[in-house]
Amino acid sequence: MSLSAAKFFTTGSLVVGDLLVQGIFFLVLASVAAGVISVGMTSRKKKRQLDRLEEKLDLLIREAHNKER
Repeated sequence: MSLSAAKFFTTGSLVVGDLLVQGIFFLVLASVAAGVISVGMTSRKKKRQLDRLEEKLDLLIREAHNKER
């Protein structure tokens, strides 16, 4: 590789390959963070849904219990 070609692949003291690796690492890190946030939001949504279902079941049980009397 000639000296001019070596200058093409570097930016000051930072090598372009280093930038690519750092970019890929950042994307992986961002993907993991997005996944954790997504799982948290999904579990919170399911909990709310289960709470609503539990309230409806409690209401039905109370109504059935009151009809028996």
